[in-house]
Amino acid sequence: MFIKRFTNQLILFAGLALTQGAFAADLAPTTVEYQHAEEAGGKGSDVIKLTAPKACAVFDDARIVYKKRRYGQADIVNKPAAGCNPSSAQCKLEVKWEHEPAGRLNYQVEINWKAQSGC
Repeated sequence: MFIKRFTNQLILFAGLALTQGAFAADLAPTTVEYQHAEEAGGKGSDVIKLTAPKACAVFDDARIVYKKRRYGQADIVNKPAAGCNPSSAQCKLEVKWEHEPAGRLNYQVEINWKAQSGC
């Protein structure tokens, strides 16, 4: 009796995990690309106002993906809390960047989304 109940629960949890994973796979990350190549070097910040890729999507996380990088660096210094819903709140992300003279910086901000619960 115990083994049968355990097996049924295991099947139920596996089914839920597969369903949730398949739904999350529909929310592909969005990317925003920036390029900085000032001759004398430079530094600054890029502010991104997040826009959900589809209804019922909330912000999950973000990361920097370098395309070209020479004597430069970009860092996410301010990002909204996980679960921020761009359709009901202002969700902004800020990236500080700098590069040396003769340097260049070409990067993408990859923004990951989650499906909002109850949607």
